[in-house]
Order: sequence, then C-alpha cells, then structure tokens
Amino acid sequence: GAGPVTVPRITVCGLGPGGAGSVTTATLDAIERSTVRFLRTTRHPTAHLVTGAASFDHLYEAADSFDQVYAAITDALVAAATGAASPGPGAAGESVLYAVPGSPLVLEDSVRRLRADGRVEVELVPALSFLDEAWARLGVDPVDDGVRLVDGHRFGVQAAGERGPLLVA
Repeated sequence: GAGPVTVPRITVCGLGPGGAGSVTTATLDAIERSTVRFLRTTRHPTAHLVTGAASFDHLYEAADSFDQVYAAITDALVAAATGAASPGPGAAGESVLYAVPGSPLVLEDSVRRLRADGRVEVELVPALSFLDEAWARLGVDPVDDGVRLVDGHRFGVQAAGERGPLLVA
C-alpha cells in the first residue's frame, strides 16, 4: 500500500519592524534552512536578507483588491509547497519559506489565509512587530493602559464608539 500522506509545509517568518537588529535568530535560521524562498514584498529594510527569493510585489500592482492579492499569494505558496513535497529531480525535501514584514502574527492577512488553507501545514516563526516599536516609543504598556488596536482599513467599523487609548495601524 501507499505510505503515509504528508501535507506540504510552509515556514512563515517575520522580518521585524525595521533594521537588521530587529531580525531574530530564529528567522535567520529559517531563511538559512529553506531552499525555496518567497517575500511578500521587497519594500522592507531587511528583505535583502532573504536571498534568492521571489517576491509578490507584482501582484499588488496588478490586482484590484487586497483580497485578490492575498488569494493569489496563497495559491502560489501552496503550489510551490506541493511541488516541493512531490518526488522529482531535486524536489524532494525542499522547504518553502514565506517571509513577511514585521511579525507573521500581526495584521498579516496573507498569513491568516495560508493558515486556514487545508492543503498545507504552516510553521510560524514569531518576530518583532511594529507594535513593539510603537509601545517603546510611546512609553506605554498596552495592557496596563488598556490600548485598543484598530486596523486602519477597518477604522470606521472598529473605532466606532470607542473611548480611551487607540492605536491605528
């Protein structure tokens, strides 16, 4: 009979909020051990650390909406992972990496879509986000101060009727 079915894996890492000093060792290790690399965008100060990566910048310019961009990114990553997982010349054992600005856990719709896609398994490598920089510069503890975070794209809905400290991303 056939062996166990393995679900292709994609490792998603964050490139931190800015300079190279905010990139974690875990992210550098993930980049190093990957053979197939993708960047959500090259428009980030540490994107150059992901050498030999294909970027999705062209999708932003061609699509009519962010939903279209993120759906296309998900499909491209799944296709790459599925191809890397199938036996073939040089393909077996290749690992697919997807690097995003900041943290893969903060306001990354493309990562949220990828995690919800049953065709692949997603390994997350946490990273510093722009939020960590904001709290440091503002001198606030967001938990103690009860800060509410609002996505700027959904401001009208998320900020309606809110009181107290608000950070708009």
